[in-house]
Amino acid sequence: MSQSTTVNPMITDAVTQANTKVVGEAPAMAMATIYQTIAHATSLALENAVSAQSQQFVISQAATAEAVTMMFSLNAATSAPLADEAFAAGSAKVQAASFGGINSQITDAMNQTLQAVLGSAGDFSYAVRSASEAMQATLNEISAANYQSALHTLQLAATATCLRLMLADPTQAEAYGEVLNSIRRLGQTQV
Repeated sequence: MSQSTTVNPMITDAVTQANTKVVGEAPAMAMATIYQTIAHATSLALENAVSAQSQQFVISQAATAEAVTMMFSLNAATSAPLADEAFAAGSAKVQAASFGGINSQITDAMNQTLQAVLGSAGDFSYAVRSASEAMQATLNEISAANYQSALHTLQLAATATCLRLMLADPTQAEAYGEVLNSIRRLGQTQV
């Protein structure tokens, strides 16, 4: 049989205080876990966005290389309108690759996440949302800079091709001059 023993009141008080401390800290620990989870999920989303941006850059480089190859493959029998058409087609490929579906998917996913999860939360969530929006804007600027670089490369190839074709057939110099003007204008009007 068990014997009844008295517990020292100091021990009882210490156990009660320890239990109260755990219960009292639980909300703070829960919030810390939530904040850590939000930060981790946001960092993974941004990491995936940067990875997708990198893949999009590779696609853009491939499109630019294809368009430049197409420009350099034009021969002396190519007319000025065909050269202009080839440049326009190459330019469209570069633009589609630079601002393709990946970038819009990143933007849509980030917007949806930010609105659904952090739309009406407090200061911490506002800070996370602001940082995510800044990252999204940065990725858009990188896409725009990549497009400008690819377009410039294509313009150089198209200009060199037009000049080569002009030298091969001086009778079409005026028509190729118009093509050169359209190449120049495209670089000034694109974003």
